[in-house]
Amino acid sequence: MWENFGKKVQTFLLIFIVVLLSLVMGVIGFGNPTGEGCNADGPGYAAQVYGETISEGEFRAAYTVTGFTRYPAERAQTLRLKEYTLDGLIERELLVREADRLGLTADPDEVMREIAREEVVRLGGPIGAPDGYPAGELQQSFRDRDGTFSADYFERFVQNYLRRSIDEFLQWQVAETRANMVRDLVSASVTISNGEVWDAYVQENDRAQLSYVRFDPAHYTDRVEVTDAAVGAWMTANAEALDQEYRRQRHRYTNLEEQTHARHILLQIGEDASDTDRAAKRAEAEGLLAQLQGGADFGALAREHSNDEGSAARGGDLGWFPRGRMVAPFEEAAFGADPNTLIDHLVESRFGFHIIEVLGRRSGDVPEDEAKRELADGMFREARASELAHEDADRALAYLRDGHTPEELDDRLAHDWAEPAAEEPPAEGEPAEGEPAEEPPPERDSRAPQVRETLNFGRAERAVPGPFDSGPLTQAAFEMTMDEPLPEAPLQLGESWFVFQLISRTTANEEDFDEANRERLRSRLLTQKQHETLSAYIGRLRRHADAEGQVVINQAILSYGLEPDAGVPAEGASEETAAR
Repeated sequence: MWENFGKKVQTFLLIFIVVLLSLVMGVIGFGNPTGEGCNADGPGYAAQVYGETISEGEFRAAYTVTGFTRYPAERAQTLRLKEYTLDGLIERELLVREADRLGLTADPDEVMREIAREEVVRLGGPIGAPDGYPAGELQQSFRDRDGTFSADYFERFVQNYLRRSIDEFLQWQVAETRANMVRDLVSASVTISNGEVWDAYVQENDRAQLSYVRFDPAHYTDRVEVTDAAVGAWMTANAEALDQEYRRQRHRYTNLEEQTHARHILLQIGEDASDTDRAAKRAEAEGLLAQLQGGADFGALAREHSNDEGSAARGGDLGWFPRGRMVAPFEEAAFGADPNTLIDHLVESRFGFHIIEVLGRRSGDVPEDEAKRELADGMFREARASELAHEDADRALAYLRDGHTPEELDDRLAHDWAEPAAEEPPAEGEPAEGEPAEEPPPERDSRAPQVRETLNFGRAERAVPGPFDSGPLTQAAFEMTMDEPLPEAPLQLGESWFVFQLISRTTANEEDFDEANRERLRSRLLTQKQHETLSAYIGRLRRHADAEGQVVINQAILSYGLEPDAGVPAEGASEETAAR
């Protein structure tokens, strides 16, 4: 009984102190120069909204109460903390204007009692703020060491920490309260139907899992056979596309520094190799050079023997390159030889022994027909690589449709479609040997097609990762059944082709759709829909105000004190401009 009595006395004292504080405000806060002097507003402003001013002091108080002043300037600029703070204050002013229109008012004494009782500062966050942005009722402490509310502590918090007068703080909190009234009114208009709850349940409980293979054209680029006849035919058939690409990349072929076009065969050897190993590798390289001098095909030998995997698949072709791109011994030899020359000696670098053939030399402006031919070579290679990827995808789907398993398909892909070697049965009368050791699968490039499995995913989730929209794959998965688990044709996502097979499927059922699930989903949907509705409402207010020129921002208030010459590009400047 005495404990309850004590709580009632404490509540009474709290209300008494707040009322007393309100009276004090009336004497020293309202219009008192001493009270106003702590805000450090000066003559500036942060923004003006329909003629109403958001002062610098109010902006800095909001920036302080969120804790943003503790962030380093570079981090604060990256997170756009000042921009978010000011957007929140501007949106509050727009909502206060709506409160005026709707006749929504707040009693300052009641607001102050709530602030003191709850020990909070109210601050609305901008609609575009990321998750975790500090907004709403920000908890503070106005208690002394005995845990009792202290008017003195409260006053010091407002005047010394926020640098606002009591009057200014009260006006700020009344404005935030009225803005919240509009937010609550908009949110209260949102309803969730039973159908929406069921749809959400289906989205959550309809699940699928796929095995799939991605056929990436990048894997097939080095397999494309580029011949003059093939490129010439492609140029004729795609003249318009080639013209557009040339206009887009013409700058790459004008005013060039000296460049060389070369190809090589690299026989790699470590810098710490023994004299014996080095001599053996040199002898091997000299043997290949002798074959080339005798008329052997450079591209064929490069594909078979070169240890530079990047260029080996292209017959050793390194393309055009300027000085400074290659290691010194290689560059000296390549730029020192005439075009169309097979260098008659080995070139040794830290990578090993190089056999080099110089194919061309150029500088200045490249003739249009030569530039287009070079572009066509690359465009043809990309187009043909896509065709090869599509052809392999068609073959894989047909293989699965013939009744083979994804595991069997993966084995065929690992061996580049080669038939598995047939085991010969033991001769009659010979004892059967034990099971042979299973050969490990060959290593595959990360872009090579291989069978993978998705996680169990829902209708609103990404089926597979990648730089493309996987929505069509998700949709296709939920249109299939376990009786018909394969698509009619490979599916293209971005540049890649996908073959897939449904391996599991679960569906939502009404038996498990109990009251707990309904309430959980209804609550989640309501919160989400209220946020979307409120964002749309405030967004319309902001766009309308901006269109009418009723939002004026003092850009200086958004400065983080970081100058361009300190290594940070000026706001709005491109990286290129900043670099200059």
